[in-house]
Amino acid sequence: MDSAADIRITVYGKTDVGLVREHNEDCFLIADATQDRRESELRDPLEIAVGTKGALLLVCDGMGGAAAGEVASQMAVDSISSALATSEPSPRDAFARRLRRAIEDANDRIYAQSRDNQNERGMGTTCTAVALVDDVLVLGQIGDSRCYVMRGDRLAQVTKDQSLAWQLIEAGAMTAEEAKAFEHANIILQALGVQERVDVALSQVPLRRGDVVLVSSDGLHGPVSDDEILQILREEKDVKRACDRLVARALEREGPDNITVVVARVDGESLPQPAAEDLVQFAAYDPGPDPNDPVKPIKTDSGEKVTVEVTIPKEVIGLTGGAGKDDDSRTPGPRVGTAPGRPGQARSLLTFIFLTLVAAAAAAVFLEYERSQALEQEERATSVVLKNALEPATPAAVAAPDPAATPDAAAR
Repeated sequence: MDSAADIRITVYGKTDVGLVREHNEDCFLIADATQDRRESELRDPLEIAVGTKGALLLVCDGMGGAAAGEVASQMAVDSISSALATSEPSPRDAFARRLRRAIEDANDRIYAQSRDNQNERGMGTTCTAVALVDDVLVLGQIGDSRCYVMRGDRLAQVTKDQSLAWQLIEAGAMTAEEAKAFEHANIILQALGVQERVDVALSQVPLRRGDVVLVSSDGLHGPVSDDEILQILREEKDVKRACDRLVARALEREGPDNITVVVARVDGESLPQPAAEDLVQFAAYDPGPDPNDPVKPIKTDSGEKVTVEVTIPKEVIGLTGGAGKDDDSRTPGPRVGTAPGRPGQARSLLTFIFLTLVAAAAAAVFLEYERSQALEQEERATSVVLKNALEPATPAAVAAPDPAATPDAAAR
């Protein structure tokens, strides 16, 4: 399908500060890029007929203390939505590349502002962007906000949390239920504005008629289980009432964090009806590189591009333990939280210190190796240049006279 001529979404969004936080650092946006309409405060559900520039559902969960998290999340939604609104209509792959680039540009802006303003130093935000320009959802992910799709009686998470807990789940070191009580569940591996460069995780979901899309911050999916989310979405056909009930359920669980939910129902005659084999699941999406959008290199002192990847064995990961979480805020990068008297805390603390040291040592060794290789190459190149400069020019080889040659031939 090359267009979204008759695809319609009915969507509503809601955010709440929760019962513990002083500030609401969450931010959401619903945008109709074709009509250049952007909404972050709704009284009633919004009807969007997906046009040539597509539609966007965006949830960002800020961090950084004081009001800095609010600044980061607002900058992200403004930057990403503006980039899509000012772009030209394009097919899906180009649209996905533009979404990826928009998220990367948002990171650049937040990172620069964080670096240049002392009061906003260290601010950042998660970002889950759900966009469609035809009959396939395109998702861009940074951090641990989520997107779910409900199809029929089944609910599936179609993003992967970029968090330490999620990596442990995928490694088989803990279950999803155990992760809720994990001592370091607040550690995320990426956030916009925290590092100079981010790696946007793109995925895609082919849509079916009647699909329900939910985008949420961890203020919802942290305290509220997937089964409870599914039950509410099944019972509430109205997207506004569904949002209200989801937020209310999180508040019933003491509302430990800011809560944001965006719910959209999808319809359209051109969309196929769901079939039994239409399983919804995470599916990575690679739209290919954009020749007009070169990748930003990471440079060492020698100017070489370096990618450092440290793999932690499952046996070591399995040593991590502990219960409870000492800090409800998400923390980018490795950080160890402590809370006296918790079972397994000492083992968990020592293990995390060990893992951090291993990762740092491995990265340092790799970088030093790359640097030494580059220096050796420079020295070899310099030696060749000096040698050529100091050695006298080698005279051209003189051919031995040919006895058979005549004087006239030699003159020629």
